Amino acid sequence: MREEETPAPNEVTGADGVPTDSGASPPHSEETPHTEQTPRTEEAPRTEDAAVTDPPDESTEQTERAAEPAEEAAPADDHAGPADEPETIVLPVTSEPPTDEDAVPTSKKKRRGRRGVLIAAGALVLLGGAYVAGAWYLGDRVPGDTTVAGVNLSGLPEAEAEQVLTEGLADATTEPIDVRFGDVSAAVDPATAGLALDAEATVASFTGFTLKPEVVFGHIFGLGEQDPAITVDADALDAALRTIAEDLDEPPVEGAISFEDGEAVITEPEDGTGLDVAGAAEVITDGWLTATGTLELPATVVSPTVDDAVIEEAMSTQVEPMLSGPVTVAVNDDSTELSPAELAAAATMEADGANLRLILDGEQLAGLVTERVPSVGESPKDAQIVLSDGEPEIVPAVTGTGLDPAELAEAVATSAVATNSDERTAAVELAQTEPEFSTEDAEELGVTEVIGTFRTPYPYDPVRTENLRAGTAHINGTLVMPGEQFSLLDALRPITTANGYTVSGVVVNGFHSDAIGGGLSQVSTTTFNAAYESGLTDVTHQPHSRWFSRYPEGREATVFDPSIDMVFENNTGYGVLIQAYVTDSHVVVTMWGTDVFDVNIDVSGRYNFTQPQTLYNPDPQCHAEPGGQQGFTVDVSRTVSKGGDVVENDAYSWTYAPWNRVICGEEPSDDDEDSGDDE
Repeated sequence: MREEETPAPNEVTGADGVPTDSGASPPHSEETPHTEQTPRTEEAPRTEDAAVTDPPDESTEQTERAAEPAEEAAPADDHAGPADEPETIVLPVTSEPPTDEDAVPTSKKKRRGRRGVLIAAGALVLLGGAYVAGAWYLGDRVPGDTTVAGVNLSGLPEAEAEQVLTEGLADATTEPIDVRFGDVSAAVDPATAGLALDAEATVASFTGFTLKPEVVFGHIFGLGEQDPAITVDADALDAALRTIAEDLDEPPVEGAISFEDGEAVITEPEDGTGLDVAGAAEVITDGWLTATGTLELPATVVSPTVDDAVIEEAMSTQVEPMLSGPVTVAVNDDSTELSPAELAAAATMEADGANLRLILDGEQLAGLVTERVPSVGESPKDAQIVLSDGEPEIVPAVTGTGLDPAELAEAVATSAVATNSDERTAAVELAQTEPEFSTEDAEELGVTEVIGTFRTPYPYDPVRTENLRAGTAHINGTLVMPGEQFSLLDALRPITTANGYTVSGVVVNGFHSDAIGGGLSQVSTTTFNAAYESGLTDVTHQPHSRWFSRYPEGREATVFDPSIDMVFENNTGYGVLIQAYVTDSHVVVTMWGTDVFDVNIDVSGRYNFTQPQTLYNPDPQCHAEPGGQQGFTVDVSRTVSKGGDVVENDAYSWTYAPWNRVICGEEPSDDDEDSGDDE
């Protein structure tokens, strides 16, 4: 061991006056006299035997050493005192062991702490600078291992990456998007739906100067598959999906009650399915270019308004009581009975929101009572405007001296639903009543001239033609008052065999099918055009999903009970009388009134052509179709003027789907195609 010079140990004076080492106690002494310790400037002096070799901050070992008996100290030099002098004893240090604070001065600790912080900060600055520099240096190229919709862009410069991406997805961005809704397949044209690839924004999302960790580290470890950026015309996509929905939606069947031969006939309600347009837009937006295979579009269940519960309640509270027995009509001192069959013949169950309400024809009941009760005079009759020899004619009003039809109908309806036989008597009184619509009223309506007419040819189909005859008969002679709206569905209903309609061809879910009332869309289209050319306000109409050559492009209107109606409003200030009939080759609708408008209609040329596809229809009632006709878009505009001032200026566009080829049966699987079987 290397010897070092150390200062002489601090001395204290013992009880006998002999100096001893600091901290030592006399041998065999019970008490240690109080001594004063000379302050230390550095480390306490130690003899070689008692030297502390471990660091001063390890207090545990010092404490253990302090607890051991003190050994005799070796003589400090060759000049030790006489032998009879007390020995110098090295006593254990009785003061507390030095702590970290004692071991390292406070000023040194602060300097070391500041130095550590500065070093750490400097390291962070260097790393941050390297990170930013790397992000800047690598930003002009695509990170490694980067693909977009399967197109590899790894390491390419920005401009080249945009070009490669555009060319790589050229087919995918123009091909129709295959979609499926339930069991029905369809196609969406990206251009028509307002979908486009934004190659510049796609590449910019992972190039250029950016501090995004995934991009910066992507240059080192690879970025992987990235989503393409696309632009979406929300209105165009919504319009395209609603066009598809017209073909794919299956409207609910509303519950209904009708009467045939004195018996109630129930139409059972059924749920329909509708395309969730908002959800479908999200599916197409997210899956276009990245999804594999056909996109499944979400559906919603469309419940009928008149459901089983409504039918059950109407039957138990109205229909069954009415058919349970006759109703007695008491007029002054006379009376007569109306049988259940007579009541049923005059009854209809009308939908009133989510309810069905019994309505009786007062005129029909008044005629029965008047025939059987001699004291009953003639009921009041409103003036009428009828078609006679193809022209309007006014039938004068008649003042009544008998039954009020409305009062009679209400009284009989109340009694008919009573279950107590004592309450099944309807008491009414004779009164002289004025008609609600007088002859003067009819004359003031000014129904004197043709204001618009239109005709459409129909194909040879005797069954379908019966529906055309029934439909025109139901609207022929309808008088539309000034400011009143005309609903075609209201005029045609109920569309049942009892009301003269037959089963014929319709388009359901984009496929040809059969249903009661097939062909009524031709009645709707012809009526719409007659009203459109007359300048009447177009409230609502919907062209067909596919164009039929017998109708003017863009100017036609389909109808489907209960979801698709054709409605116009009489804005002329005069009455409008509808004349509708079927010739040997055409459906004809003419509007009579007072001609007050100048009407100009313009239809654009076709554009946005789409090609037909091949679709598979597994429905057992499927009708195969050859297809072949392109889809297209047209614009229609109309200006209605009165006295040189524009009254209405409306315009709309419509996109027709192509006539797709339809193959009946399930779409063949890949295995079927590989088998080489012929169709």
